[in-house]
Amino acid sequence: MASPPEKASAILSFWKKLPLKVMLVMTVLCLLIQENFPFSDFPMYGSFSSYSYYVYLTDGQDQPIPVEGITGIRTSRLKKIFGGKLTEVRKDLEADGMEIKGYQFMTPGQQRPAGEYTLQWLLDNCKAHARPALHKHRPLRFHKVGLKYQDGEIVKEPAFIAEVP
Repeated sequence: MASPPEKASAILSFWKKLPLKVMLVMTVLCLLIQENFPFSDFPMYGSFSSYSYYVYLTDGQDQPIPVEGITGIRTSRLKKIFGGKLTEVRKDLEADGMEIKGYQFMTPGQQRPAGEYTLQWLLDNCKAHARPALHKHRPLRFHKVGLKYQDGEIVKEPAFIAEVP
């Protein structure tokens, strides 16, 4: 049987050789602390909204345009630009006395200013060599497809939002 100093020496030797010490300590700490602020189970991934959407652009014949391939700007960036402007539009509508429960309840007409802003932002911020390529696809049309989870199914709600000639 090993004496206490020998056990301590063996444990210290093992600890020195152990990779990822910080990760092990944090894992044990999180298991001991459990659900006490500021330690949590990351609830941002624990639930999902029943509504989302994606956006895309088409030409005058409603043929999809490969936005990133032409401009170098991803449609996810366009969605963020659109969403930011949509928040402003919604606040303006609410300031005028309209009650809007959520973005999914805004009509395409109410969303049009945000769509026009997004299209103009794209034209102003794309690479210089992309402008002639985009011009070939004009008029540019901005579309939004709402996705909602309803009765156990994903339902698509396509909508034409805006156009720049």
